[in-house]
Amino acid sequence: MPRSPVALIIALSATLFAAFTLNTGASLQSSLLALRASSEGFAPIYTGIIMASYYAGFIGGIIWGAGLVNRVGHIRTFAALASTGSAITLLHAVFVDPITWSLFRAMTGLCISALYLVIESWLNEQVDNTSRGGMIASYMTVSLAGLAIGQLLLNVSPIGSFELFTVASVLLSLSLVPIALTRQPPPAAVSGARMKFRELYAISPLGFVAAAGSGVLSGAIYGVGPIFASNLGLATNDVANFMAFVILGGMIMQWPIGRLSDMVPRQYVMIAVLIGLAICGLFPLVAPELVRGNLTVWGAIIGIFIMPVYGLSVAYVNDYLQPDQIVSASGGLLIIYGGSAATGPIIGSLAIGHFGPWGMPVLFAIVGILVASFAIYRAGFGRRISIEEQGQFVAVPRTTPMALELSPITDDIVEEEDGSGSHAADRGEDVAPRSTEETAAEKAPEADQNTGRQ
Repeated sequence: MPRSPVALIIALSATLFAAFTLNTGASLQSSLLALRASSEGFAPIYTGIIMASYYAGFIGGIIWGAGLVNRVGHIRTFAALASTGSAITLLHAVFVDPITWSLFRAMTGLCISALYLVIESWLNEQVDNTSRGGMIASYMTVSLAGLAIGQLLLNVSPIGSFELFTVASVLLSLSLVPIALTRQPPPAAVSGARMKFRELYAISPLGFVAAAGSGVLSGAIYGVGPIFASNLGLATNDVANFMAFVILGGMIMQWPIGRLSDMVPRQYVMIAVLIGLAICGLFPLVAPELVRGNLTVWGAIIGIFIMPVYGLSVAYVNDYLQPDQIVSASGGLLIIYGGSAATGPIIGSLAIGHFGPWGMPVLFAIVGILVASFAIYRAGFGRRISIEEQGQFVAVPRTTPMALELSPITDDIVEEEDGSGSHAADRGEDVAPRSTEETAAEKAPEADQNTGRQ
């Protein structure tokens, strides 16, 4: 019998609490380091490298995290990495140096990526097909709430003090408690399968490019967004509010935009979102004082246009996949996202350093124009997925491939493994017309045109 939403949340409460505290601590640490690096007088390029190092470590967690979990177990992995991440957070306050902080940030990214993997595999173990929709919605809400609250915690103490590092460290340590005390049996082995980049691009050039563009945008806003607001002369509490509104804007509008993409061709929704981002990014050049005086509102609008891009790119790629390809494709897309996100803070810090704070919104506009132009270009090629063939949009965190296993779109995989269901195509559901192997075996002229996929 399906569980009620209340019963589901109660059953998942311990794991969701771990996700909340982990996201809150990680969010606080990220903005704290960006602001502290600026106040310590680090050159903009050094600040960009520090913030980019997190994503380099995050990719390492995606690549090696599954092997670590399978070797030593979920609880021991979580205990070791949560403790390590908590200790590293405190060490930032002891060794104030750009090179050391870059190393610490890379280690933090690796730890947090593997911690997400443990949390998401535990959540996946506790749900069935009847409760996946409610669970992924709860997980997304808790995660985004943690990210927003982490920004607001910047108001607890001065940026130059030791206390904020302590708060972030405590939050990471608290995420360990429900996992260490759980009575739930450990989840099954975690898959580390990832689709190759060449295969992903052949399946969906637009999805590939959009995921990369999303990484640049997210890396820039999370990595140097606090520096952008600080350079406009905002106090710490206003910087915290700005970043919180960026997250909340994306949180509120991600589902409506995704739902719209289920009802009209998805690439057109993506184009509209990217054009909206470009307009929003260029608007401060026209009315800088208006934006400066209403920065939280502008931040919420920017969040509306930045946050859904990755989810739209994942959904667009999934429209061309068989169900058993979805998780491995997600692993490849996350590495693409993480690699491009590592460039976001560097490019963003250079833009701010050379052109002033308004250089960052212009960066958003340039990325939006480039990806939208590619989407328009691809829209004229070959076969298009019809509305009936499109799959369901499900907002998932940009954490690990396991996050996509939590969503309802992978129900077919679970049913096939249990022997309780038929292939999705037999039921007329939204699946890709061909697998990756079939695509590679197509005739050369068709392969050169990427089989008309966009």
